[in-house]
Amino acid sequence: MKHKKIWLGILILIVFLIMAACGSAEISATPTLTATPSPPPATPATPTLTAPPLHPNATPNPMVTATPTLGIGSTQVSPKDGMVLVYVPAGEFLMGSEKGHDAEKPQHTVFLDAYWIDQTEVTYAMYAKCVADGACEPSYGTEPKARSNYYVVVTNVDWNQANTYCQWAGGRLPTEAEWEKAARGTDGRTYPWGEGIDCNKANYYGKNGDNDYCIGDTTTVGRYPQGASVYGALDMAGNVLEWVADWFSETYYIGAPSENPQGPASGEVRVLRGGSYRDESEFVRASNRMGDDPDLWDYVLGFRCAR
Repeated sequence: MKHKKIWLGILILIVFLIMAACGSAEISATPTLTATPSPPPATPATPTLTAPPLHPNATPNPMVTATPTLGIGSTQVSPKDGMVLVYVPAGEFLMGSEKGHDAEKPQHTVFLDAYWIDQTEVTYAMYAKCVADGACEPSYGTEPKARSNYYVVVTNVDWNQANTYCQWAGGRLPTEAEWEKAARGTDGRTYPWGEGIDCNKANYYGKNGDNDYCIGDTTTVGRYPQGASVYGALDMAGNVLEWVADWFSETYYIGAPSENPQGPASGEVRVLRGGSYRDESEFVRASNRMGDDPDLWDYVLGFRCAR
């Protein structure tokens, strides 16, 4: 009986130990929970933008390039004759003069589109290129020794020769209005540089108020930088008279168009502007105008072109 009790106690102890072992295993099987930081929100992907495909017959647009802004001081060089051209912006200017001769009256406001004009008168060197090209006839007359300087203004050309040259060079003769605006700006000044005249600004007759020449001959172009107009045009007072495109009429300003005037539709003489080295100061004013036979050539007749 005693032995049975011992074995019963051992059996109860074993059962107890087994149950304890199972409970411990269950507790250890439960993982320890620790806080895990949440990952930052994902940045949405930036979509790749692609141009829609062109229609099979479409032509791609050319690349757009910046265009320099044109204004006073802008220049370009003619590939044909090497002439520098200055830019004259669109706008109004005062044309004519109430203080001048009858042909200059009335002074009136004129609007012109933008254009380019030769910075100087055409030279012998430039004109020779047109002759060599077969497009121009040689200038008339026997040139004195001074003409050996190739960059002297070309003279002894009539209106038709001047017109032919300008077309060959890719331009045209300026209209009378274009010539005057390029010479005097917009404010009605008397000379290209403003008021007053002396031999540092122009080649004319009447040195220091006396009846004497500043030089007594035509000169190389661009010799008088102090005589430049507001647009940078040179030699527009004195040196040589310049042919322009228009027919001449003394009364043309009465009722003339206020926009881009082209001169009379017909006539017998063509306009000459600017005066020459043989003219007194009164006749080299920017508003002074005169006309002559388009077939005339002379030692004091030259020209410049526009486009």
